[in-house]
Amino acid sequence: MESLTYLFRLSTAGLFLDTDTFRSQRDNPAALRDGFLVVLLVGIAVGVASFIGSLLTVLSSPDPQAIFTIVQRELERTPFITELQRGNPAFDLTPIFTLLTQFAVFLRWGGLIDAVLTPFLYLLGWLIYGVIAHLAARSLGGEGSLAQTLGCTALASGANWLAVVQIVPFAQVAGTTILGLIGCYLGLRAAHNLPAWRAFWAALIGPMVLVVLLMLIGCGALAVLVAIAQGS
Repeated sequence: MESLTYLFRLSTAGLFLDTDTFRSQRDNPAALRDGFLVVLLVGIAVGVASFIGSLLTVLSSPDPQAIFTIVQRELERTPFITELQRGNPAFDLTPIFTLLTQFAVFLRWGGLIDAVLTPFLYLLGWLIYGVIAHLAARSLGGEGSLAQTLGCTALASGANWLAVVQIVPFAQVAGTTILGLIGCYLGLRAAHNLPAWRAFWAALIGPMVLVVLLMLIGCGALAVLVAIAQGS
């Protein structure tokens, strides 16, 4: 229980932007291990809150199949659809609304799947960002090790404590990304003893690289789909 309390206090450094905690984490011989546990703790807490909120949302929301059944029935009574079916008896809205219903059901339960994956996504994002930010910080004259970089940037995940509000159905929170980036800036500056502007750019290079990579992956996937469509 004492170690859990310690990890919770450590994680709040990213929420309250406690520079002293970032500096002490830099000199912590177990910075990498503690950073991993901090990200995991926040991820599990947010995942559980999101799961409960998503489940309550599903239970309190109307059945999408019933909604689309009513919409389809009313749409089929409109003069436009009536004339369309008269000219083309084979025309049927049922396949379209069946597809819409399946998609709505997937979205309805998709929040539960995302909630389960939250801790893993947090850990993966932390590792990818940490490695890129470490390389950026070192190229800008940083002195810290990879373990120090990961240990300090892990504290920035404490900004995601705000996302626990998702336990309330339909509740959303804004600002966690900006607060997390500020935490990463403080972490990189502490881990590498960087001046303010160099730490600022080291903190931003990671997201910029990730955006470029996602754009390249998206363009590649679109090119593959176009090639498949043209080949068929």
